[in-house]
Amino acid sequence: MKLRLLTTVIVAFMLFSSMIQSCSVLDHRAPEPANTQAQLQQLTDSLYDTLSTKWGIKQGGIFMRVMNPSGSYLVSTNIDPKVQDNSHYRVASISKTFTAAAIMRLHQEGQLSLDDVITKYLPNTPTYNIPYKDQITIKQLLQHRAGVFDVTNQNIPKDVKQPYAGGRYYDYVEGTDSTHTFTFDEEFTVISQNGLFNHLPNAQFYYSNSGYHVLAKIVEIVQQRRGTPMSFNDYITKTFFEPLKLTNTYGIVSGTDQRIKAPFLESFLHLFPPNSRQVYNPTVRNMSGFVADGHVVSTPADISRWMELLISGQTGISIANVALMEQMLPGDEGNERYGLGLTFDAGLGYGHDGFQPAYLSRLRYNPDTKTTVLVVATFIYIKDPNEKQPSPDFLSLANGLRDMGIQGAQIVNR
Repeated sequence: MKLRLLTTVIVAFMLFSSMIQSCSVLDHRAPEPANTQAQLQQLTDSLYDTLSTKWGIKQGGIFMRVMNPSGSYLVSTNIDPKVQDNSHYRVASISKTFTAAAIMRLHQEGQLSLDDVITKYLPNTPTYNIPYKDQITIKQLLQHRAGVFDVTNQNIPKDVKQPYAGGRYYDYVEGTDSTHTFTFDEEFTVISQNGLFNHLPNAQFYYSNSGYHVLAKIVEIVQQRRGTPMSFNDYITKTFFEPLKLTNTYGIVSGTDQRIKAPFLESFLHLFPPNSRQVYNPTVRNMSGFVADGHVVSTPADISRWMELLISGQTGISIANVALMEQMLPGDEGNERYGLGLTFDAGLGYGHDGFQPAYLSRLRYNPDTKTTVLVVATFIYIKDPNEKQPSPDFLSLANGLRDMGIQGAQIVNR
């Protein structure tokens, strides 16, 4: 199986990144040690040991970073070299918080309104003839309620008269050119030419990476109109990465830029039962098609600090506008609630989840306790690629990470 085809096998997981509620796998731990660092280490050890024993996992591990005003703690299990505060990894859909922040910054500056219809900004050309574009608002895109077809996550319908019909457009292109650099215009052409959409605007919640690409394009158009043209990635670099001194955070935009800066964390995808197991290392990957929804590489220290600064109103976005981002609406089975680029967990706070083969992350900041929690697995286990997803195995990992984060926050705040 070629690595590019793995997207088809595991793409369903990307729609369930909010980690559905279920029973914890951390219920049977040894007595707690005395100091905080050791207690946190016991949590990652316990979760990893449970899942490793259950699945026979040898490659990939778990880490957790917890930070509050009294200090920060970083623990990891079965990750070599050991995770450091400056270890790079793909934060996946946590990238969407930068996109949402970019829109909120422009809203705050009066450059756009959240209730604006997107035709106010998108070119009136065939490339941008997105279905129902004259009814879609910026706010609906932020909330995943615009109905925009998701080129990254959905198969193109079989009845579409295109050579890529019946499969993923990105898989089709990378099948002949693995270093192809995808563009927004290219993606929107696929949507517009084929009249693709999921539902009427504001009819329901449907998670769409392509919807966030529309937001990124709007950022670029607004900057062009202001007389300061720049790419979306340049905008978030100059607006957030640089002034906030997130020196180990960057975005990937080129199809040839497939490796992560050192030091970095490898990830491992385990497919099929033990007697026919295949283990893939998808760390090297073309991320050019995920700009604005999953293209950011960061580190435990940087991305944790970003979420604290964002929720506490220290990124140039006012507390009033952050409060708008925190207004939750019902989501779906995998995303129980979603605001303007943020989700929420009781006991953890506001933030976002991320999944890219094979990093699974949850990042939250609790403004009440001023505690930031980052939990990450650098492996995914799929027993049966034909099994309905999210599978019980995936949920064991996802919910284990969530529960570990909640318990980690409780430990540091005693």
